[in-house]
Amino acid sequence: MKHSSKAFFATLFFLIFGGNALAADRVTLSGTLSQAACPAACGVCCGNYLLQDTSGQISLSVGNSFVDLTGVTDGKVISRFSGSFYPAPGQCGIGQCNLFVIEEVDNETVAETVYDQKKDTLAIPSATISGTSDHFALTLKPPFNIDSITAIGKGKFAAQGHSCASVADQCATGLSCVSYFGIAGGSGPEFKTCEIPCAQPGAVCPSGQACVTVADGPGQVCQAVPR
Repeated sequence: MKHSSKAFFATLFFLIFGGNALAADRVTLSGTLSQAACPAACGVCCGNYLLQDTSGQISLSVGNSFVDLTGVTDGKVISRFSGSFYPAPGQCGIGQCNLFVIEEVDNETVAETVYDQKKDTLAIPSATISGTSDHFALTLKPPFNIDSITAIGKGKFAAQGHSCASVADQCATGLSCVSYFGIAGGSGPEFKTCEIPCAQPGAVCPSGQACVTVADGPGQVCQAVPR
């Protein structure tokens, strides 16, 4: 379900203070996750992590997670989180807290592996070397010989709206590589850019952006709202 800014904040208010409806509603937002320092005081509501949305206006105390959060808890990596609220007792069993449980994390989306029949090459957009966390884009030629290899650093991930046409172009966290034809239609060149598709049910644009339809572009995607 798509939410306007006001509707989204109203929903959050209801989720946090609406009592029995907590477990039934789901929230999706983009932001950063960091480990929380919990004060040693009875009755204090405290989760394991603090989830801060990109606007800086929403802070959620995360108590549990159904997915591995390794790599997204440095407070810097922007990811797309989905989850729901649940009631939990405060420290020492005093009081009641409404903590947030993370059910899904949408990490960086990369292009699919592509085989070029004419060139007889296999393009792999992202690969790692055993024992390291370094990422590489590479092209293979039979029988599995490396034809080209490019290191992909954290600073090389393409931002929203930027091209992901090359095998070395990886979209940043929370973005998908979308293919489309421009104003010339199918007779023209194919374009690929990093976007946040918003056509799917339940999709929510980051704060400050809205779902718009770009007819001669990537279709229904999130874009910044003019001020």
